[in-house]
Amino acid sequence: MKRSYSNERSQFFALENHFLNTFFSGLYFSATDFIAIGREVGLNLQMHSREMLIKELLNQSNDNGKLSDVIAAMNRVIDERITLCHRLSLEYPNARTPLAKLAQKATGSKALLAREARGNPYEH
Repeated sequence: MKRSYSNERSQFFALENHFLNTFFSGLYFSATDFIAIGREVGLNLQMHSREMLIKELLNQSNDNGKLSDVIAAMNRVIDERITLCHRLSLEYPNARTPLAKLAQKATGSKALLAREARGNPYEH
């Protein structure tokens, strides 16, 4: 007998999928990264799968009014990773093209977070 799961979608479904898929985001956020971001904004997240952690992080921070803090923390991590890509591309010139693509996707991820921070003007 199959377990019955709720089919209810999170309001952050697109954002969750974006950051769980390295192809789209250019980044890999580990479970530890999500827990550290949660701790930074005062959330006590328990070790779960990355899928569960990002859902808990975004939904709990939204419920607690700390979504903007989570977005800022995620932006700081993205900035660190973009800087790392640039530094590695200088140290390893043969890897410059793939690293530049990762940095470009990571920059796009920051734009996605900025849109989420502004919110949907049609909600409310």
